[in-house]
Amino acid sequence: MKLLYVLLLAFVPVMSLRAALPQEVTVTKPTKFEILREGIVSGSFSLTPGMKLEVVDLVDDYLLVRYRNANGRVLPANTNLPSQAMDEEMGQAKSGEPRPSAGRTANPMERALAGKLVHLEGGSLRPFDRNHLAGVKFYALYFSASWCPPCRSFTPRLVEAYGKIREQYPEFEVVLVNHDQSPEDMEAYMRGDAMRWPALNWHAIASASEINSYGGDGIPDLVLVDENGRVLSDSYRHGNYVGPHAVLNDIWKILREYREQNPRT
Repeated sequence: MKLLYVLLLAFVPVMSLRAALPQEVTVTKPTKFEILREGIVSGSFSLTPGMKLEVVDLVDDYLLVRYRNANGRVLPANTNLPSQAMDEEMGQAKSGEPRPSAGRTANPMERALAGKLVHLEGGSLRPFDRNHLAGVKFYALYFSASWCPPCRSFTPRLVEAYGKIREQYPEFEVVLVNHDQSPEDMEAYMRGDAMRWPALNWHAIASASEINSYGGDGIPDLVLVDENGRVLSDSYRHGNYVGPHAVLNDIWKILREYREQNPRT
């Protein structure tokens, strides 16, 4: 059942987080279509009223769209985009949660985590800027708690490995999904074990159904997923618990294979 849910999950985050956006908009006034290639504007052409555009996302002041075979962006004010979608985007901005930089489309995992992350800064937990996830293609979801002896045994090893992995593979990030009884316990756990990775805000964990669905029946549980939410390695395999150590070994192997195919410039 869990496997089926995870397979479906690859499609759910994008759909649910784009629920306020229509699948298509119509150009209502002459506007410029800026062509995007790998997030960079590489050219433009003019659109006339009446043209139909496929909606991809709403990022900063631009509507990301597709027109025929071209990916690009236009100003939403020059389309018939419903005001509700704009209001929700502006509401996110007013909440203090940074949005993706202009010209960059957030991946499904980044969207699922948006507005829910915190990290240690100056000895206390502060909101985590989602733009720090730009370029992250592998997420290790770490389900853990301070009251769990096996967790306390494994966490130092993960902390040590994290520094080495991040140095070689900035495309990797760990996200703590804490099972402590209070936000104070979670903060003390992160501070005491020197966790430098972000964590789900304790108050957001209960409602983070997309992320929680990856967790198994017990902790510690380490789950490696790609940017689209596809599970690459799990502490639970075919109903058996193999533990987080097996996943950590897989992480090194998967990242090495990734680097062979994608050398750093």
